[in-house]
Amino acid sequence: MQEESKFYIIREEILSDALKKTLMAKELIETGEAKTINEAVKKVGISRSAFYKYKDYIFPYSKFSKGKIITLSLLLEHIPGILSSILDIIAMMKGNVITINQSMPSLGVASVSISIDTQYMAKGIEELIKKIEEEHGVRKVEILGE
Repeated sequence: MQEESKFYIIREEILSDALKKTLMAKELIETGEAKTINEAVKKVGISRSAFYKYKDYIFPYSKFSKGKIITLSLLLEHIPGILSSILDIIAMMKGNVITINQSMPSLGVASVSISIDTQYMAKGIEELIKKIEEEHGVRKVEILGE
């Protein structure tokens, strides 16, 4: 009897170089920047055997989050317009805001949770989080759940 596969979310920092490069090669192939596996593995500096060893076992988080509702937890400085700029980022990436909950600011920061439908997003969740984190006044961004 075959055991059911388990899935984990792991931060990129602890992945081995071979796993990271496998993901990079897969992305090059998906985006058309590399026409063949051979071309992709040469560009990222990994062997074909390592690529084939890992390719069916590692995927970017966005592969599993596409078309789902995710909830982000944010810690924002109490600055006028910061929530509006975050909503602009979500809209620009074609995310659909479902709910917003914000606490009263305390000690110059407020907690905000935003539920987003990712169905029409052209880019992945990682890119959305990166853009939000780059916004002035954003102290922390986490995925609460799906």
